[in-house]
Formats: sequence, structure tokens, C-alpha cells
Amino acid sequence: MEDIKIYVLNDNKCYNEKFECEHGLSFYIETKDSKFLFDSGETSVFLNNAEKMNIDLNEIDFIAISHGDYDHANGLKYLNVDKKDLYMHPDCFLYRKSKRTLKFDGLNQTKEELQEKFNLKECKMATKIKDKIYFLGQIERQEKFFIGGLPMTNEQGEDYLHYDDSGVAIDTEKGLVVITGCSHSGLCNIVETAKKVTGKSEVYAVVGGFHLKEIDEKTNEVINYLKENSVQKILIAHCVSTVVCERFFEEFKDKATRVETGKVYNI
Repeated sequence: MEDIKIYVLNDNKCYNEKFECEHGLSFYIETKDSKFLFDSGETSVFLNNAEKMNIDLNEIDFIAISHGDYDHANGLKYLNVDKKDLYMHPDCFLYRKSKRTLKFDGLNQTKEELQEKFNLKECKMATKIKDKIYFLGQIERQEKFFIGGLPMTNEQGEDYLHYDDSGVAIDTEKGLVVITGCSHSGLCNIVETAKKVTGKSEVYAVVGGFHLKEIDEKTNEVINYLKENSVQKILIAHCVSTVVCERFFEEFKDKATRVETGKVYNI
């Protein structure tokens, strides 16, 4: 049984000073049959770190973008590879502005510019990318589950609801591996969508940003949900506060890890 390997090309935290890091997320992921890029961070940092980790991004089969926020997709501007399939929700191109800085926080490239560089696949519906790998499309938001943080507004000044927030599911012999960017749709909703799309109920691992900042009802809901689903590996990235990470470590012991730029994790 072969492991999935997660290479952290960028996260808010760095393994050591050999690597650069910035606010944002980028993973290079290897499965038995595929290599792909999940998110690209904000700048060329992910490219520099890939080179330091001896990763040739020309060898990737495809790219998946979790959502259209600057810190997850703007690095695409610096990626020059043979024209690869690029999977994104169509709403990735919608306007969004930070509530904190009041600055535009969307993509630095237009749809047309991305189409020139990549085979753009706009997927509102869940899509099977390759055998046992799925782009989840628009996440079904169940009333019983919280959604993640909404730190942005739309052009009208209303909450930007991040319907573009998606993820990737990999169906393995151990169970589902669910990869998220920020979980603005709510981690529980993303995992439930992965179950529905794949037809599988066993969840082995969750990897990525969960957008949890405080020990509150949202955080407790996610912890209880992961326990109820007997999740065996939890790789926490990017948009999770230190206090929430510490709670995960208390609740899940060695099943939970806070990832760092430059490290490789086997799942």
C-alpha cells in the first residue's frame, strides 16, 4: 500500500531558514499514479521552494485551486509549464475585498490570461480528474454545519460567501484523503461532499487550512466531527491559529500535525 506524499511548497510557517514562506498555501502532491499542484500561494515563493526540494513542476499532471483568494492562486502568474489542466470553481474570478485591509484580495490574472497559459477547467459541479482523484466543485452547505470564516466583502459591501471554496478528494485503500485550502465552506461540509461525490464513507485524512481561529463552537464542531469519523491523520495548515492547533494536539495526540514549508508528509 503506497503512501500519498504531501510536499509543502508554501505555508505560513517555515521548517528552517533554507526555505522562504509567506501567508498562503501551496502543496505538491504525489499519489501512486499522479503528481499535481494544489494552490500556488501569492508569489513565486512556491516555485523557489520546489526547486530547493528538487521538484520539477513540469512533471505535474494538473493543477487544482481551492478558491480565488490572492494567497491561494496568485502564484499562478509565475508558473510557466507546458499547458496543464487547471481546475477551478467559476466563482474564483468574482470580486472580493478584505474586511481587515479594505484591499482587493482576488486574482491578479483574468480568466482570459489564465486560459492562455493553462487548459482552464471551470467546475461548479464535482469532477473526476483522474482515477480516484476528484475536484469537489461547489460544496453543499448543510444547515447543521457551520461554514468557515467570511473575512471578505463583495462589490456591494456584503459578506463574500466564498461559494468558490472547494477541495480535492483522493480515494485510497485506507479511506478518503480530503485536501482543503481555507475551508470557507466549512470543513465538515467539504468532507461530507467528498463522501457524497466518491460514494465512500471512510475518511482517513484531512489536509489543509480549516479557518479556525478560536476555541469556540465552530472549532468544537470540527473536532467532534473528525472524532466521529475516526479520522486517522490531520495535517493542519495556513489559516488555523496557534491556540486551535494546541487544542487539536490535545484532542488527537500524534494524529494531528501542524505542517511547515519545506517538509514532506506521508499519508
